[in-house]
Formats: sequence, C-alpha cells, structure tokens
Amino acid sequence: MKPFNIDERSLPPLFDVGAVWTILRQRWLTVLASTCIVLLLTLAYLAVAKPSYTATASVMIDPRDPRATNLNNVLPGIGSDSAAIASQVFVIESRDLLMKVFESEDIENDPEFAGGGLLSRFGLAPHPTKDSIFKNFQRAVTVERAGLTYVIDVNFVSRYADKAARIANAIVDRYRAGLSGERETANSDVNSLLSSRIGSLQKNVSDAEQEVGDFKVSHQILDASAGGTLQSQIDKLTDQLIAARSDADQAKDKYAQALAAGTSPAGLAKLSEILSSEATVKLRENYNQRAADLANYEAMYQPRHPIIKRLRSELEGMQSLMAVEAQRITRELKAKSDLATQNVAALQAKLDDLRQRLASSDAAQVQLRQLEAKAKAARTVLDDFLKRAEETSQMQGLQLQEARVISAAAPPVQPTWPKPLLLLPVSAALGLIIGCGLALVRGPKHRPEKDPTPPIRSSLLHVEPLTATVAEIAQSQPTPVNLGEYRLPGVAGAGAYLSIRAMRRRFFQAGNEVFSRDVLQLMRRIILHLTEHPKPYVLLISPLHTPLAARLAGAMVGLGLEQAEQNVLVVEFDNQPGLQASVRDGNGVFVSGASGLRTVVYNRPAAEDTSSSARLGLDDILAKAGSFDFVLLMGPSVADGNWDPALFGEADLMLFALSPAEEVAEAAKMLRQRLDVDQIERSATLTIAAEHVDARQGRVVRSIRPAGDGEQGDRISARG
Repeated sequence: MKPFNIDERSLPPLFDVGAVWTILRQRWLTVLASTCIVLLLTLAYLAVAKPSYTATASVMIDPRDPRATNLNNVLPGIGSDSAAIASQVFVIESRDLLMKVFESEDIENDPEFAGGGLLSRFGLAPHPTKDSIFKNFQRAVTVERAGLTYVIDVNFVSRYADKAARIANAIVDRYRAGLSGERETANSDVNSLLSSRIGSLQKNVSDAEQEVGDFKVSHQILDASAGGTLQSQIDKLTDQLIAARSDADQAKDKYAQALAAGTSPAGLAKLSEILSSEATVKLRENYNQRAADLANYEAMYQPRHPIIKRLRSELEGMQSLMAVEAQRITRELKAKSDLATQNVAALQAKLDDLRQRLASSDAAQVQLRQLEAKAKAARTVLDDFLKRAEETSQMQGLQLQEARVISAAAPPVQPTWPKPLLLLPVSAALGLIIGCGLALVRGPKHRPEKDPTPPIRSSLLHVEPLTATVAEIAQSQPTPVNLGEYRLPGVAGAGAYLSIRAMRRRFFQAGNEVFSRDVLQLMRRIILHLTEHPKPYVLLISPLHTPLAARLAGAMVGLGLEQAEQNVLVVEFDNQPGLQASVRDGNGVFVSGASGLRTVVYNRPAAEDTSSSARLGLDDILAKAGSFDFVLLMGPSVADGNWDPALFGEADLMLFALSPAEEVAEAAKMLRQRLDVDQIERSATLTIAAEHVDARQGRVVRSIRPAGDGEQGDRISARG
C-alpha cells in the first residue's frame, strides 16, 4: 500500500503545541503539586542548612625585583613568567604552608572541622584523626589566580564570618613570611659558606706568591720585564721589516715598469707617472709644442721648406734629451730598489738576533708566567669571595617583599550559601519542568464522549484500539465508534448518481480546501482503527436503513482515499438473485461515471445457495484486488434479511451510514444484536446529511458533529 499522504497544511505539525497545552491544562494539578513539592523541599533545606561565609584576601606578586642597593641578591625575585606566577598558587595550597596555619590557629580542636558529623554524635563514627581534620580544613581553602594577572585570591569558607576572614589573612601572612624567610635564610647560608672558604683561599694565595719569589731567585730573574722588552723590540722590528719589504716590492715594481717603458717620448710619459720630475715635464711640453708647430707648417708648406727642416731637427734633439732623461730615471729607480733590498736584509738580521736572545730565556719565562698566573687567579678568587661575603653580610634585613597584600580579608556580610534568591526561582523552575514532564507522561485525560486520536503521522498506518464510554466499559458492552455527522453536497430531488457527481466536483473546485481537509481528517481516523497487514485493506460500508446514505458515505471515503494517493477498488452488490459475479471489460473492473472510482459488481447467489458458494465468488474478487490498497464493499442494509455477518467476516472495518433521523444509540443497540464482540470492535458509525443553504448569509453551511452522546458538535462553515 502506498504511504498515506495528507496535505500538511491541513494537519497539525509534528510538535503539536496545542495538544501539549491541552495536556498541561488538563493536568494542571500535577504541575502545581510538583512545583509546590520542590518548593517545600527547598524551603526545608533552607531551614536546616547552616550558612557558610567565604572571605577573600588578594595578594599581588610584584614581577619587579625590588632592591635597596645595587648589590645582587642571593635569591632573585619570582619574575614575570606566567608559569612562575601560576606556581605560587600551588605553593599557597601546599601541605607544608597550610599545616603551619593549621597548627598556629589550633584548627585541630575547632569543632567546625573536628566534628565527625551526625553519626559521631550517636557514637556510630570513630573519632576523627588529625589527618582527616586537616583534610576538612584543606577543602575549605581555595586559591585562584585572577585571570592572567599577577593577583592571587585566597578564599576560605567557614560557618563564621570572623573566622573565615581571620584564617584567610593568616594564610596570606604565612605565605609572605615564607617568601621573606627564604631570602634571609639564603643570605645567611651563603655568608656562612663564604666565611668557611675564605681562610683556605688566603693560604692558597700566600703559597702561590711564595713559589713565584723562589723561582725568580733560583733562575736569577731579577727583572721580570726583560722578556717583555725583548718581545716589544721583536714586535717593532717585525713591523719595520714588513714596511721595508713593502717598500722594496714597490721599488722593484717601479724599476720593472721603467724598463718596460723604454726611452721613447711615450715611455717618458709613463715614467713621469712613476716618478715625478720637472725636467721630464718641461721636455714633454717642449716636445709637444714642437710637434704641434711641425704639424701646422706641414699643412702650410712643402716638406723641403726650411722651417719644416728646422722643426724636425729640433724634435730629434728633444727625443735624444728625453731618452737621456728616461735612462737617468731608470737608474734612479734601480738604486732605490737596491737600497730597499739592503734595508730588508739588515732588519731581518736584527730580528733573527733578537729571536735567538729571546729563545734562550723562553723556558724560564714560561714557567714564571705560569706561576704568576696561578698566583693571580688565587688572588682574584680571594677578592671575589671577600667582596661577596661583605655584600651578603650587609644585605641582612634590606630585601623588600615581592608579595604584597592589595586586599585583606574582611568578615563577609552575606553568606555565600545557601542563597534563597537563587534557590527558590531555580527550584520553582525545576518543579515546573518536572510537573510538565509528569503531565506529558500521563497524557491527556480520558474523555468518553470523544474519540481520542493522536496527530497524523507520516507513516502508513497507526494501530489504536477502539474506545468506549465509561458506562459501557462498566457494563462490559462494546459499542461502535461514532465518527460524527457529515453534510455532503447534493442535488435537490436527485438520486445518488447526481449527488456523488456533485460531491466529486466539490473536491476539485477552488475554495473548497476546508471540505477536502475535513474528509482527509476522516480518512486519518479510519486508518487509525485498522490493523496493519499486507494489502489490500477491506472496508465494508453498509446503511442501517437508508441506502442513499451508504452510497454517499462510500463515495466520500473512496474519493478521500484517492486524494491521499491510495489505489481504491469499489465492490457493489447486485440485487438480482441467481447470478454469479459479473465480468465487464475483461477483468470486470470499470470506472464509475459518478465517482470516477474503479468499480466491480458482485452478483450475490440465490437464497437457496449455500454461503460457501457465495463466499467463493467474493473471495475471487478480493484475490484479483491484490494490486489495490483499499477495497470498499458497498454492502446491503444491516436491517435487510439477506445481510449475512459471515459474508463480511474478513472486513478490516465496517462503516454503518446513518441518516439524520436515525439515532446513534439505537443504531448501536441494533448492531450489538446482530454482530458479535469482535465485529463490533471493528465497527464504526457516521451520520450522512445533505447541505442546506443559509439565506441570511448566502453561504452553504456544513455541520460536522464529532462522535459523542448526541450533543451539538463544532460547526465549520465553508463557502461553496
């Protein structure tokens, strides 16, 4: 069977707020009782609970290292490292520090922490030990760092405000005293160690200096700076030798450049760059002047002109003079190079002599320097120890505390627990939630005059037992479910055919959403009374006395199921006796011209035929209906003598259509006479009436009366 789909706009949501509110309104006594019980329990707790007070003392760890002098402290400050600040929280919570406060405040004899509880008053609990008392005291202490700041809050909880403030301040004072004591103790310890080592250091210095003096006497070293003087001379000669070698290299380079330049005028120009000379400059100027004049006259006269000959003769003379000057410069550069080479050799000889003199005294000087270094090191260590010992002795009592109290603990005015302003609203809200939960678990109150059905779900079927009134349950007499009264559209004076066509048009006309929704609501209630099994589901629709009401009810149910996307087959019973099941269009199924539903006609056997043969023809039709989801059997009137309950024993639900003139109570009485208990539990009644026109408002009025004892139901109006 296809899923039973219904337009969500016409159905309640998954979470029906209205249904929840209805349950809570019906079970308001449960909600009120739960809220009152929780409030009473809270008030009882507030009456017997002993108040506790929390006192807080705030300490700031100064990250700066306070100094009274420029001397270095033996124990530096805590510093600004976040981990170091956080570690102070554990220092304050440490057992050693709290044990000192525990002993100084005589907590062991305090009844607040030494009391063993209610059992100890009756002698059922052993006397608390010191360790258990200390644990009670330790649980009352809370140390927290204020975020990432340098502030640490020390909290102490007690039943007495003065005691809470006193012990919180005592913990802070003990912590600060411990920080100061650590520094003073460190100074005293270091001073004692230094004093014990100074005597041995003085003896070491005296022995080292005596050894140096003995070595000088044995090696006849009277002037300790002799080696140093030779070394300084060697250093000076080394510097001079390096400079002389540099000058000799430069002189050789200049001499080599002079030889490469030659004696030509161009070479003389290069020599003037190597060695500046006034004669060279003048010769070059005269040569250049004569060469310029010669070039000018050659442009003006013939080569044999006397002026040109004279100028050429002068240029040749100038070239010879320049060659002589170039040779002179070359000889001068060679002399300088030779002199520089000789100077290097002389310096090298002196340096070798000094090194030989120094080598003879190296062994003794090395040993002497080692002894002097040893004596100097001993003297340096002794001086450091003497200086540090003097500093630490003067630092006693001059170191400032790095932890200072920024807020001393004061006796709190209000207790931290219990808080009535917090507990009462919370307990009221908790009681309200518990009461609502209990009310929802218990569900709605049972109302016998209505057919309670849960909201439609998006599943195929939902099985729910049929309900009965309280009086009928008391009398153990089951009764069919009343599905209400429905006024359907019809044609005045017309038969069932035209009335069904009018109802079918109503489904597809715009503005009739209310009509379609109400029909789908009826389909939901019908399906909720079905037991789930493989398709098809068989529904029997029979009249009590009026066949027209049954035909209208069958058409309404069939059209409603098709609107919910279900495959429906209608089986109509022919009144002609002696005929078997009629076959039309091959398989016997045709489309009804009135309802548009697929229909098959079943011809009942004659009266003399047995019921087994009649059942055989109907079973064949049901066997062929395996592809359908629902089969609607349009049975005869229940008041008819031919109505056989055994023929419809396999029907999942029997719907009996009533006219407005027929009473539901009389119909139920008749059905109890003709049906057994199981069939009555699978039965339901609904009243079918025609619409009437309200002339005052010009609207078509349709009344739906829910199942009940005949009282007037809700009235729903829709414009046709």
